[in-house]
Amino acid sequence: MRLLSSGADFTYGNTRLRVRKAGLLHRSDYEALLGKDVDGILGALASTPYGPEVEAAITRQRGARRVHEAVRRHFARALEEMRSFYDGSARELVDLLLSRWDLHNALTLLRGVATRSDPEETPAYVFPMGSLNDALVREVARQSELAAAVQLLVRWQLPDWDTARTLRRAWPEYERTEDFAALEHRVTAGWARRTSDALESLRPGSEALQRLFGREIAERNLLTALRLREALARGEIERLPQPGDLEVYLPGGAVRPESLDEAIRRPDAAGVAAALAEAGPGAWQEPLERWGQDQNLAGLQHELETRRLRDATALFLRGDQLGIDLPVAYAAAKQIEAHNLRLLAEGAARNLSPERVRKRMILPESGEAGAE
Repeated sequence: MRLLSSGADFTYGNTRLRVRKAGLLHRSDYEALLGKDVDGILGALASTPYGPEVEAAITRQRGARRVHEAVRRHFARALEEMRSFYDGSARELVDLLLSRWDLHNALTLLRGVATRSDPEETPAYVFPMGSLNDALVREVARQSELAAAVQLLVRWQLPDWDTARTLRRAWPEYERTEDFAALEHRVTAGWARRTSDALESLRPGSEALQRLFGREIAERNLLTALRLREALARGEIERLPQPGDLEVYLPGGAVRPESLDEAIRRPDAAGVAAALAEAGPGAWQEPLERWGQDQNLAGLQHELETRRLRDATALFLRGDQLGIDLPVAYAAAKQIEAHNLRLLAEGAARNLSPERVRKRMILPESGEAGAE
């Protein structure tokens, strides 16, 4: 076990997280939930740290939505409580770690209004954390026009001042083009650029979070590159972006966008996969080899995310016990729980076979958090 230190004081918070690690769901817990109906899943979760959220969800929702609601609220509570364990520069790093869910919340709300989704449905995919509580979420979600939703987020500086400013600056271009994907990209790129700059300014001590962030952004860019290649093959676009015109990629990734752009211009999938594997981290090689054979982009995305989250949870054992590594590991472990419990609920509601559900779950391996 490595014991390192930085200017940020994580001692108290990390001690609290080591205690909470014992409450994470184990592989055996997931196996026991496979094959249960929704009531059975809720009954089993009632005796875990999800108990308070299960009790509230049972009285407010129906069917599988009860599990989704319990997961949504528990995830937000767990991460907000983790945030409260830290202050000073340690709190700044934890805030940066959790900012990805602030971004998720803002984009989910905007997408819901833009697609005219049921205003009662959209909040089910928003985590009530940071500056966004359920009342604010419902108010934004019920707007009938995207302009009104944007106006509220900008006026209330939600989910934070920087995101609201980016959204305000991006809005005139959206009014001209009505290209929601471009609006979403500009807001995401603004978050990525700010996060990258902030992590650099907080060195030393931010290295574990920098590695996670750089890898996540690189994987988003990788998937963007492959989607562009697919769109070209289907005739949805006339050409790939010109070399040097790389605004389609997010800043701050661990892999240069130029390397991705060059790789996807190879004529065959196997050549593309080999070039991307050479440009990226070792964790990309096997997933890309499989993509080169089956062209299954959804499968590639799932495998990359699985590997990234597993590597993050491994920081419980291999990381700096006095640094940001433990919050990174805990947040990843709770993300895995949310993913798995939602899959279990959908499997129960749709009467899917346990084996089919298991294949999409992220089950801890030996030595990982929640493995025993």
